Amino acid sequence: GVCDGHSRSLNSIPSGLTAGVKSLDLSNNEITYVGNRDLQRCVNLKTLRLRANEIHTVEEDSFFHLRSLEYLDLSYNCLPNLSSSWFRSLYVLKFLNLLGNLYKTLGETSLFSHLLNLRTLKVGNSNSFTEIREKDFAGLTFLEELEISAQNLQVYVPKSLTSIQNISHLVLHLKQPVLLLDILVDIVSSLDYLELRDTDLHTFHFSEASISEMNTSIKKLVFRNVQFTDESFVEVVKLFNYVSGILEVEFDDCTHDGIGDFRTLALDRIRYLGNVETLTIRKLHIPQFFLFYDLSSIYSLTGRVRRVTIENSKVFLVPCLLSQHLKSLEYLDLSENLMSEETLKNSACENAWPFLQTLVLRQNRLKSLEKTGELLLTLKSLTNLDISKNNFLSMPETCQWPGRMKQLNLSSTRIHSLTQCLPQTLEILDVSSNNLDSFSLLLPQLKELYISRNKLKTLPDASFLPVLSILRISRNIINTFSKEQLDSFQQLKTLDAGGNSFICSCDFLAFAQRQQALARVLADWPDDYRCDSPSHVRGQRVQDARLSLSECHRVAVVSAVCCALFLLLLLTGVLCHRLHGLWYMKMMWAWLQAKRKPRKAPRRDICYDAFVSYSERDSYWVENLMVQELEHFNPPFKLCLHKRDFVPGKWIIDNIIDSIEKSHKTIFVLSENFVKSEWCKYELDFSHFRLFDENNDAAILILLEPIDKKAIPQRFCKLRKIMNT
Repeated sequence: GVCDGHSRSLNSIPSGLTAGVKSLDLSNNEITYVGNRDLQRCVNLKTLRLRANEIHTVEEDSFFHLRSLEYLDLSYNCLPNLSSSWFRSLYVLKFLNLLGNLYKTLGETSLFSHLLNLRTLKVGNSNSFTEIREKDFAGLTFLEELEISAQNLQVYVPKSLTSIQNISHLVLHLKQPVLLLDILVDIVSSLDYLELRDTDLHTFHFSEASISEMNTSIKKLVFRNVQFTDESFVEVVKLFNYVSGILEVEFDDCTHDGIGDFRTLALDRIRYLGNVETLTIRKLHIPQFFLFYDLSSIYSLTGRVRRVTIENSKVFLVPCLLSQHLKSLEYLDLSENLMSEETLKNSACENAWPFLQTLVLRQNRLKSLEKTGELLLTLKSLTNLDISKNNFLSMPETCQWPGRMKQLNLSSTRIHSLTQCLPQTLEILDVSSNNLDSFSLLLPQLKELYISRNKLKTLPDASFLPVLSILRISRNIINTFSKEQLDSFQQLKTLDAGGNSFICSCDFLAFAQRQQALARVLADWPDDYRCDSPSHVRGQRVQDARLSLSECHRVAVVSAVCCALFLLLLLTGVLCHRLHGLWYMKMMWAWLQAKRKPRKAPRRDICYDAFVSYSERDSYWVENLMVQELEHFNPPFKLCLHKRDFVPGKWIIDNIIDSIEKSHKTIFVLSENFVKSEWCKYELDFSHFRLFDENNDAAILILLEPIDKKAIPQRFCKLRKIMNT
């Protein structure tokens, strides 16, 4: 239901908008015209933004069908006139912005009489809007915020704003204060918060008669981008006294065009700043600062002020006498100024700020933590101290502090370690954004510890922080924490450990994902807790990360693999034994050695006519019959026998290979004993490559006795093949 069409260079409202659209943003375009039919189908539209276009014409019934509209922004267009007919059906409208158009008045009739639910109204412009008349706001009874931009206001008809019975917040843009008091008279009894912007109060003069008898309800008064002189400042102080309900005054980005010489003015008749309890000054500009007086003439006005903020105004000193006059002061904020130890010594003098509880010196020019603590010993009631964003760099071993210190802010002070310098009475400590890599300091009363954006690798030891309830330790380099660590913090209610580089181990994930109560303790869980490793889950939320079985049960997996390997090796051994695998391996090695030798020995190296391969159990027949016959033949044959001709001490495999290589033929005496003999098998196989690879007839088979083919083992495949020839 959201249609975002801002900054699209549109020159008209797009066609085709339907009842499904609930929010339409067409701001920052070039639309010039709104017709009766442009929005007639948007019956469910609640938000319409037409800001910063060039609209000069809106037809009478353009918004007639938008009965659900709650937010309408027509600001900064070119509307020369406003019409009440635009708003007559917008019964539920809560926000209406008509700022920055070209109209001079709010129309001839009351524009807003039908807008009974309107809560925020912004009207006027910086140039042509010059009149506020009695009927302009008729029909409005309650507004949370009313903003009127009337820098060139020339006519204000009395009681024009009195029809609004209650205004929470009124923002007035007035260039000159001529009509300010007239407006103030009408609203002083119905307004809670008045904000005056872009006004030059050089000529402002307060008349006691106009307000003195009125029942005032204004509680807060803000001057934003307003210019004062010494004289007009005194007139404003008079206003504080007569508008008795004002409790808070703020000056934001204002300019005091004077030298602070109030001695000749009528301040002697003013004892206090009315009932003002809170005074806030931000970005105060004083062009003639080096001629400025010491303000001693207004010291007496500050006795009832309880809260003072002077921020980013180049304050380098609060005079001792002024500090002593601030007898009711409980809160003092001097952030972003030029305070140093030398000037702080004068400001925090004896009897200064006797009831001060909170002192903020953030981002000043303090450099010594030890000296700062000593200078503040005069503040007996001080409990909260903020000295963050100062360049302390280091922390001494011991320091002195006011006896009631409960809260200390040392964030962004570049310290790299903590020492016993910190007061033991602390309940809240902020040391965020420093260079700390550990926390081992005993603080028995500490309830809240803020230590984010440092270099800590683990959670602090709970024994040092027995009553800790809040720990914020995000953006460090912590990679894990355990249930035992969390349980050791017996009173911990909130832990913010997001933004760290978590190693998502199995133990950590099991703890983080199964502990339902963890979500109630961890701040920003689960979105801010993400894995940094292992790499395949990097960037995933800890809550969503999943690891494989091998990662989470590595010992069990390794044990299982080892067992499987052992069983495999055992099985292999059994198979090798049953299937003579070792024999095959030995034979393969010998065969490879044989293959590396020359395929045919030189003729001069052949010493025997034949090598005889036989089983030892057949030796009688071989040696007494066959050998005798062949060696005594005519001509005689020279035979090689292992008993007689093998070289003593030489590996038997090498003897077999050499004997075969040095013989013309190899005689195999086949029998069942031969088949069962491994050495006979070696001899048969080593001669095989000559028989087949060299394609010769080097093998001679003699069948000593009939051999059943089934009796020949399967591994003797070559013998079985030869037996078939």
